Amino acid sequence: MGAPPEEELGYGLAPLIAVLGRPKMVSLVDVSREEITTAPLLRFIARSAPFSCAQLAASALLIATQGASIPLARRRPHRRAGARPELKKLIYLLPAVGPTSEVGGAVTHTHEVIRALSNQGVTVAPFTTNAAIARTAGRAPDPPCQWLVVRTPRLAKAIAASAAAGSDAVLVRAALSAARHADAIYQRHTRFSVAGALLARLSGKPLILEYNGSEEFVERHWMSTRTPLRSRIKLCEEAALAAATRIVVVSRVDYEALQERGIDRDRLVLNPNGVDAERFAVGGGGVVRRRHDIKSDSLVIGFVGTFGPWHGAPLLARAFVDVAARFPAAHLLLVGDGRELEPTVAILRDAFLDTRVTVAGQVTPAKIPSYLDACDVLVAPHVPLAGGAEFFGSPTKLFEYMAAGKAVVASRLGQIGDVLEHGVTGWLTTPGDVEDLRRGLVAVADSAELRATLGKNARQRATEHHSWRQNARRIIDAYESLVRGAA
Repeated sequence: MGAPPEEELGYGLAPLIAVLGRPKMVSLVDVSREEITTAPLLRFIARSAPFSCAQLAASALLIATQGASIPLARRRPHRRAGARPELKKLIYLLPAVGPTSEVGGAVTHTHEVIRALSNQGVTVAPFTTNAAIARTAGRAPDPPCQWLVVRTPRLAKAIAASAAAGSDAVLVRAALSAARHADAIYQRHTRFSVAGALLARLSGKPLILEYNGSEEFVERHWMSTRTPLRSRIKLCEEAALAAATRIVVVSRVDYEALQERGIDRDRLVLNPNGVDAERFAVGGGGVVRRRHDIKSDSLVIGFVGTFGPWHGAPLLARAFVDVAARFPAAHLLLVGDGRELEPTVAILRDAFLDTRVTVAGQVTPAKIPSYLDACDVLVAPHVPLAGGAEFFGSPTKLFEYMAAGKAVVASRLGQIGDVLEHGVTGWLTTPGDVEDLRRGLVAVADSAELRATLGKNARQRATEHHSWRQNARRIIDAYESLVRGAA
């Protein structure tokens, strides 16, 4: 299955899997064309084996080549005196490995950072192997940038590690000329990737690495299937961190964790996510309610997210069962899609609350403000991370909730508990505690005055202290302090 299947990760392994499974027929599902092609086993193997052998061989070569290049990638370029004192030209790298999405916090973060840097006079040249994010940018009423999309070769896509190596190769090749005329390189760290490190070494320009948490942790606890060559994730992560002249982290947990790994604090920049408050609290909620047949007098409790295991959506569903019994006007609006959507909906279905719940599905970033405006209460019920790890995220939706001017009920977890002030800018609850979440929802649902006060204070705090402009300024300051140190 794929769009088309031949472009998907692991297609080269399909003939081998078919031989081991020995089905009579093999079907390929092309979701982009809505076509299904079926062939007898032997015909499928005869047709696909040549490409499969070529892909496996090319992927093995790419993995070996990347392994040989990692010692080179680890070396930071020498600081050059005479570099431009102000950041004017920046190369932005966004490698993609495996399935990608057109929506989500990562997409919003990437585009808003680029937009904010551009608004402060930095010319950003963005390169990616992620076609999905380029489609999102192209559909935006006010596009944040024009991505230069390069394709990861099909021959590289046997496994995630080889696809990343292929992605790195084409990104470095595409961006090298521009990088030589830029002031710095900025990369959002991705598993198996050393693209920014290699480009910095080849161009002699400093690498600013955006680090949103350990990809090794994500692989170990959140991936539904185990990836071959998992040890390479750690190796690439260590190389990227070693090569970076500045490392931008979104939370204090990551800031301290990297120091524990031996990284000098002078190389670290604490830079939480932000929001463009002017895009929010501008109306549109009534239209959303009518579109989804939600009554105008309903008390709408909203959740927006990708339904990851850390988002706590099933916890919200269990709490809402009790809230719905107490408040006949309560209605739950779920925006987004992901692994935990179905378990969340199942809880509500078993409680016979189908008519009290709206599942809106994925919504483009441009439409998110109107969906938030349709809500009376917005919930971020994050749960503790697996293995007892500290929560290291900086949820983009938290700042968007605040900017929407609505009452926010959220877990007192990591940065969330630092940003929100209980009873002033939000209502904080114990992470993973369904009863405490229920009590929080009841408290804000029971008082229109409390909802209005929390919403007003939250929007003011977001506007004054959590803008993308401030986020971009910290990146610019990090570059300029680097140049001053080399002078």
